[in-house]
Amino acid sequence: MSKNKTSVWSIIILIATIITLILLAVAIITTSLAIPVTYDAAIKAAQDSGMTAAEAELAAGIAVGALVAALVFASIFDVFKVIGGFMFSLKGRWGIFCIVVSIISVATGIWTLVSDISNKVGVASIVTASISLAVSVLLVVACFKHRAEIQ
Repeated sequence: MSKNKTSVWSIIILIATIITLILLAVAIITTSLAIPVTYDAAIKAAQDSGMTAAEAELAAGIAVGALVAALVFASIFDVFKVIGGFMFSLKGRWGIFCIVVSIISVATGIWTLVSDISNKVGVASIVTASISLAVSVLLVVACFKHRAEIQ
C-alpha cells in the first residue's frame, strides 16, 4: 500500500470529499423541490407589484432560471472540488488544484453563510451552509498537510 493511501490527511480529504458529494446531492434535491414554490412566490410578488399575468409569468420564469443557473454553477464548482479531492486523496496528484478549489470553497462558504444569516433564510439552509463551510475549512487544512507530507 502506498504512503498516500495510509496517510491520515489523505483519509480526511477523502471523508471531506464524500461529505461534499452528499451535500451536493442534498442541494440538488432541495433546490429541485423549491422550484415550484419559487415560481408561485415570484408570480404572486410580480402580480402584487402591478404586473399583468403575462409579465408575472415572465418574471417568475426569470426567477426560476436564475435559481437553476445558480444551482448549476455551484454544482459544477462542487464537482471540481470532489474530483480534486478524490484525485489528491487516492492518487496523491492534483494537490495544488485541490488546495486552490478548497480555498475558493471556504471563501464562497463564508459568503453563503453570511448571506443566509443576513437574509434570515431557514434554519436548514444555515445549518447546511455551516456544515459545508466546516468541511471546506477541514479540506483546506488537510490538503496543505497532505501536500507537505508527500513532498
